[in-house]
Amino acid sequence: MQDIKKVVIVGAGTMGHSLALLFAKEGFAVNLVDKDPAALEKAISLIDSAGKTLVKADCISAQEEKRIHTLINATSDMRAARDSDFAIEAVNEDPAIKKDVFTLLDSYCPKHTILASNTSGLNIFNILSIRRPEKLIITHFFAPPHIIPLVEVVPGQYTGKETVDTVVQLLQSLGKEPLLLKQYVTGFIVNRIQRAISREAFSLVDRNFASIGDVDKAIKSSLGIRLPTVGVLQTYDFTGLDVYKKICQENPIELPTSSGPPHIVKEKVDRGELGIKTGKGLYDYSGKKPEEILQRRDLNYIMILRAINKSMPL
Repeated sequence: MQDIKKVVIVGAGTMGHSLALLFAKEGFAVNLVDKDPAALEKAISLIDSAGKTLVKADCISAQEEKRIHTLINATSDMRAARDSDFAIEAVNEDPAIKKDVFTLLDSYCPKHTILASNTSGLNIFNILSIRRPEKLIITHFFAPPHIIPLVEVVPGQYTGKETVDTVVQLLQSLGKEPLLLKQYVTGFIVNRIQRAISREAFSLVDRNFASIGDVDKAIKSSLGIRLPTVGVLQTYDFTGLDVYKKICQENPIELPTSSGPPHIVKEKVDRGELGIKTGKGLYDYSGKKPEEILQRRDLNYIMILRAINKSMPL
């Protein structure tokens, strides 16, 4: 693994300022670069506010919050990238802008510097032309990155194994949960699923089946409690894959991608792997009693529900 000490982040907007906070919080020296001085001024203000929030939530101490500011250098000069070990591009989702940024990074950064894009879906491997394709990778953080654990890591055809390993270990050292995709797919994982949910949610509103508030209430009071524990797919191990297969066959929901039960579900049912009740389904529960699994699930649900009930409304 490469030794990462200095980080440069290009783009001081919604993601950039939070990324600067994330790395500085963990002790990295950070150059936050943006050509707009006003954006840098706003970023520093947001970092200050977010840092105080972390103190209020007992995530860091007041002393640690003060140290964060000493580790972040806000500048409009891209030459600040000259001594960086890791660079993250966090500018607008405009291929031309990203191309310009990476051309500069490729020019200014040392040869060992890993160049990462925070793109939420663009195939930068087809867009960019740099001298170090083995050092190019996607690290898709989620707002706000100084809080949300997941980071989707997407290598390109020429991304080196050392680059992938270094990035994964770096993210783990930051307390993140890196998810390494097998290959590039538009929108990666989370955005594809989120877009599918939002398409149907807006469809219900547009077709006057429910109000905006009702749709959000439905999600917050059901899936919002369940998903952190059982995810999207594991929930059907609790339902029973045989039951889910029958639902897909007899009570299909009209969606553009509907085509009956998923192939993996049909395979599992044919093998008698139905979920919790058989000890194996999409996941393997061998050696665990159904009562034990259900108790752990329900305790998590109760904990999440209590936390939600105590939270402040937005």
